[in-house]
Amino acid sequence: MKVVMVGPYPEPGAQVAGGVERVIDTLLPVLARAVDLTLVVPGASCDAESTNYGVRTVYLKRGPGPGSMRYWTFDAHRLARAIEGLKPDIVHLQDVAGVGRLIRGPAIFTVHGIIDRDLVSSGRGNVWGPLLRRGMAHVMRIVESRGRNRIGNVILINPYVLEAQPDIGRLRTFAIPNPVDPAFFETVGQSSVRERRIISVGNIGPRKNILEVLRVAACLMKQDTSLTLVICGKSVDDAYQQKCLDLIRSEGLESRISLPGNLAALDLLRLLDKSSCLLMASRQETAPVAIAEANARGVPVVAPQSFGIKHMVVPGRNGFFLPAGDLDTQASVLRRALEHDWDRAGIAKEAQQNYDVRRIAEMTISAYGDVLGASH
Repeated sequence: MKVVMVGPYPEPGAQVAGGVERVIDTLLPVLARAVDLTLVVPGASCDAESTNYGVRTVYLKRGPGPGSMRYWTFDAHRLARAIEGLKPDIVHLQDVAGVGRLIRGPAIFTVHGIIDRDLVSSGRGNVWGPLLRRGMAHVMRIVESRGRNRIGNVILINPYVLEAQPDIGRLRTFAIPNPVDPAFFETVGQSSVRERRIISVGNIGPRKNILEVLRVAACLMKQDTSLTLVICGKSVDDAYQQKCLDLIRSEGLESRISLPGNLAALDLLRLLDKSSCLLMASRQETAPVAIAEANARGVPVVAPQSFGIKHMVVPGRNGFFLPAGDLDTQASVLRRALEHDWDRAGIAKEAQQNYDVRRIAEMTISAYGDVLGASH
């Protein structure tokens, strides 16, 4: 079976960042052992080729203009020409459907984000103003809906996808969760005693709501002088990052809060092993890989009872829900998570059952076969 996967991936020399890149990076070596696989990366800075895990990786230079306009226009035309030359049996689109709207032949699409909601909650396009940004989000919602319907086959990584995009219920769907890098399941520590360290994983910007993470942690730090916080992620908004730094400085917490940037998988793994819990306050999520990775290391999660998160956290078993409300109430839940006697080995075991890449690769290949069988 000849498969072309399409989605975001770091350019040569760059490090994997973000949930979708991490998912593709985890799937590549496992899928490549079973199918003839090529990865195509639209929206790159230049045309290029490389090899990752023995998989030919083709980078297509992005078109002009903002990404919200070019991905379904210029980039879609370039992708269609590239796919025509590769002649795959099936195309697997990861992340956005609009970029594949001109592809002919069997295809399947994995929804990783609710792109119009992501745009509004991320604050991207602030230079346009809120009215124009919402207008652009409306256009993208239509583009994605038409793209999904044209493809006709959708992988659901979380039940929230159907809640947010009910039109998908009319299509052929396959419930397949995101995988976690197998390294996260190796030699999980059994100790229930951890440093009083909170970890947050996500880009520093409005969608991940890092300012609220800081405020909740800072509120508890006033009562607990041993508590520290590490925020792992790259800045996607310079002005927003400055607000975060100003808050840390105003609270006098420079020595207790660190921002090391985007971490490689093994570095994140080691940090999780030294942390008590993951704190998340996102304004929009689908199926955060950060939660799956934290649970894989036996680390519980404190996160909103919203979006796809509500389908990933079972209170008292692998985390607690962060309530909406005042900081004192939120800080009390965080304190409860730090003091709770977690079954960390149990959390890790359940995560491995849910996010094992070999099982997920088998399910994905089975979905490919189903799509190809239906297309004949």
